[in-house]
Amino acid sequence: MDWRSVMFQAAGGLGLFLMGMKIMSEGMQKAAGDRLRKILKILTSNRFMGVFVGFIITAIIQSSSATSVMAIGFVNATLMTVKQAISIELGAAVGTTVTGWIVTLNVSAYAMPIIGLGVLIRFFSKNRTWQYVGEVFFGFGILFLGMESMKNGFAPLRTHEGFLDLFRSIDGHTFGSVILGVFVGTITTAMVQSSSAVVGITIALASQGLINFDGALAIVMGSNIGTTITGIISSIGGSVNAKRAALAQTIFKTIGVVLMLIVFYPFRDIVDLVTPGSPAKNLTVHIAMGHTIFNLVNLAVFLPSISILANIVTKIFPDKMKDVDDLPEHFINIDYNMIETSSMAIMESEKEITVMGEYVVESLRKLREMSVDKPEDIHKLCDTIVKNEDRIDKYQFYITQFLLAVSSRSLTIQDATAVGSYIGLAHNLEKMGDYVENISLIIDKLNRKQLSLSKYAVEVMNKILDENIEYFIESMEMFRGGIKNPSYTEKALSRSIRLKKMIKDAKIDHFERLRDKVCENKVAIHFIDILNNFDAMGSENFNIAEVVAGRKY
Repeated sequence: MDWRSVMFQAAGGLGLFLMGMKIMSEGMQKAAGDRLRKILKILTSNRFMGVFVGFIITAIIQSSSATSVMAIGFVNATLMTVKQAISIELGAAVGTTVTGWIVTLNVSAYAMPIIGLGVLIRFFSKNRTWQYVGEVFFGFGILFLGMESMKNGFAPLRTHEGFLDLFRSIDGHTFGSVILGVFVGTITTAMVQSSSAVVGITIALASQGLINFDGALAIVMGSNIGTTITGIISSIGGSVNAKRAALAQTIFKTIGVVLMLIVFYPFRDIVDLVTPGSPAKNLTVHIAMGHTIFNLVNLAVFLPSISILANIVTKIFPDKMKDVDDLPEHFINIDYNMIETSSMAIMESEKEITVMGEYVVESLRKLREMSVDKPEDIHKLCDTIVKNEDRIDKYQFYITQFLLAVSSRSLTIQDATAVGSYIGLAHNLEKMGDYVENISLIIDKLNRKQLSLSKYAVEVMNKILDENIEYFIESMEMFRGGIKNPSYTEKALSRSIRLKKMIKDAKIDHFERLRDKVCENKVAIHFIDILNNFDAMGSENFNIAEVVAGRKY
């Protein structure tokens, strides 16, 4: 037997299978676009909704590992709780069985026409959604071409005694052989990082008569444990809650396999009973059915116990004491695993930009207090603004780095526009923080020199500042609500023009008071600096409004 030919064809087939799955997954994600994001936005603490969301997303992107990584990433980003993540992971486990059913379809003979159809749709359709649908067809065809290649690669092994002896040892006739099958499934899945791929390989082996139903069922059960390695890896270096979510997934999948091993033979009989035909004649469908029933039983067992499971992992990973001056934990552990799924990565960046905007609002309000508080409080307020500005700078750096990494992926026009807009928005927010800091330092400097602005100058300054604060908060509330209203640009432009006029009038009036020697020269230049910073702040406010309204890239 030509081992090189077997290895090359089987490895090439596995490569085509994985690449086909990746192309199909990316095409589905692009075609889904904002719909995928909206599915997650409707997620509530309802565990049934979480299961449904996990199932739907996994059925769309064809990877329970990716869905679990997303869930762990969202927990890491404080976008959801550990309980919500567990419910999503339970749904994802059921969703991944869809891949097994797809693989059982006997469409290998049509793989090439499906690839051709996908290419035609991709290159000749002017509608972008249809182009993404073409990618789905192309990936679908490549997947089945890989399956056929794996089947052909494994075919010579039907006559090789050594290989037959290996799989005869996983025949399910003894409990030890079942344990061996679970072990093989676990290790293989941990290596290839895809339970779907292992299910595909198992079905390919079964189609060549190299493995029986009992052995295949044991391997598929083991793949459910092996797939948890992806979540464990993604939680390394993450927050405490991310580790909890990853551990919870490992616990319920491992316990599920152990429980099913206890009743393995009755379980096998039930699968055989509900599946049409005998395992000998309809083995691939029996394998897919066994995979599905296993995960449905797991879901039924653990869905009522989510709170208990969450409490267990909380005790294993207790909360850590955090320094109040530190940045929020979810920001420190911004999750790069979500870069592979642009819709999810954009959601995470929206969350971080919102928090960044809240720091800007806090600084603006502290600045407003500086003109009305007692002099001894001015330095304390200024110090708070300076610390906030340091946080804002770090947010801008990490958000930009994250979004630049996202931009290197294959994106839809809509997602690429969002990435570009959010990079610009993070920059605008950082500049807003700079101008607030500049003004606070000027006021602090005047206070230390025992100088003060006139009562009239303070009134003018506060009117301009109040206008800027109201302007900024309104824009950020629209951003937080996901409202894209192009007409808001007109309102923002009108407000910017009014701000410009207020600042211009303040300067003219200031120079007139200087001429009349109403203002001190020592203070005059500082007031002009404050007005110049307000002018730049107004411009940034308009830039932010344009991004929020969806009118600026």
